[in-house]
Amino acid sequence: MTAALAFLLELAALAALTGTLVSLAAGLAWWSLGARVRSPFVRADLAFLLGTLPATATLAVLLAAIAPPLRALFGGPDHCVDHAHHLHLCLIHFAGLRPGLAVAGAAALAAFAWRLGTFLAGERAATRRLRLLEGLGEARTDAHGSTLLLLPGAPGLCHAAGILRRRIFLSASLAGRLDPGALEGALAHERAHLRRRDPLSRLLLAGAGLFALPFVARTLARAHRDAAEEACDLHAAAEVGDGALVASALVQVAKLQRDVQHLALAFGGSALERRVRALLDVPPRTRTPLSLALGCSVLLAGAAVALAFDDAIHHAVETLFAHLS
Repeated sequence: MTAALAFLLELAALAALTGTLVSLAAGLAWWSLGARVRSPFVRADLAFLLGTLPATATLAVLLAAIAPPLRALFGGPDHCVDHAHHLHLCLIHFAGLRPGLAVAGAAALAAFAWRLGTFLAGERAATRRLRLLEGLGEARTDAHGSTLLLLPGAPGLCHAAGILRRRIFLSASLAGRLDPGALEGALAHERAHLRRRDPLSRLLLAGAGLFALPFVARTLARAHRDAAEEACDLHAAAEVGDGALVASALVQVAKLQRDVQHLALAFGGSALERRVRALLDVPPRTRTPLSLALGCSVLLAGAAVALAFDDAIHHAVETLFAHLS
């Protein structure tokens, strides 16, 4: 039991160290490159990739650190025989709790548990709010096959939500105060969020942020959100065939929502002036988002590298801990 606890705390310390270093590198990469990327499509993909990189790297390093002792535990070769001269990160060769690593691991576990609890509570609250709104709304299917929930009441609400059951929430008051062209532009923007699967990307990015430094996670999540909004503007402009029409919708919705606190992915909620200028200056266009495909590819590549070189990575971790403890 004590050996398992020590192993867990040492792994938690390793995860915290890896996440911290990789998130610092990801943050520096974004601050160096982000402002230079003009295309919102590329900027959104880059922010997602860098935002999920700390989680991917941490999970890969943990996989490499865990694999050799687990193999030995279940009858495989004993990885510790070849390097018996220093500390072992192992379930079998337990040499007692190392105070420094134990304290660091306990602090890392406590911080992760608190952040995970906050994240889950926030997602649960958001899901509850959406279900309540869904119960109040009248479901329709628009001409493009998207599910539209028309809600009674005053708030100017227009946003896309849902990972499996993707739908658009629209308040009747907002629909009634927009001219037909602006309303179609706003709905085209929200359909673009659903086609791009931005709700799923946002959820994955928020979950991956648990492994990164909080200020880096917030910066990259905000950068992805802003870039996704601009990308959806261009998608909407291409769909309706007029960037000025989507720009007009942005201005009208922003005016109606000025005093209303609305949910994430709400139309008109980010960098209004820049988005309007982009719609008027840049030709409408679309591009298939690569964020999810890139993220999955990097995750699989990280797992493959971790398993291919697990002995070397495990030994490097043990050497590092021997110097730190």
